[in-house]
Amino acid sequence: MHRLIAARQAKWGKGKQVAQRTHFKLTGASRPYDPARQAIRPDLADVAEAAHHFAPHYARAVPYRLRQAAGLLASPTADADAVAQLAVGAEFALLDITGGWAWGYATATHVVGYLPADSVEPASTP
Repeated sequence: MHRLIAARQAKWGKGKQVAQRTHFKLTGASRPYDPARQAIRPDLADVAEAAHHFAPHYARAVPYRLRQAAGLLASPTADADAVAQLAVGAEFALLDITGGWAWGYATATHVVGYLPADSVEPASTP
């Protein structure tokens, strides 16, 4: 580790701070997960899952709330099965908005799903 810091200081200068990195190894088999309760997709996962599950990208949940009552859907299509019903003002942890759909989980129950993007707003909005 000290050689790495010394090499960076030689390249970038001794007066600059060198960020320390946390290293870990991916070992063993992947752990099974519950996609209904753990926000993990093939392309993206909640950063809270990073210690236990690998994903190409992670996102930190952003606090949102429902502007109108809506069904939390299993997939981003209007005819998808509803996995929960959320009331106006319900808290929603938003991880992604793409193609008119918001993906995340209901904060109270941690049920994961999709909502129409226009049915949610940032929680800090008065």
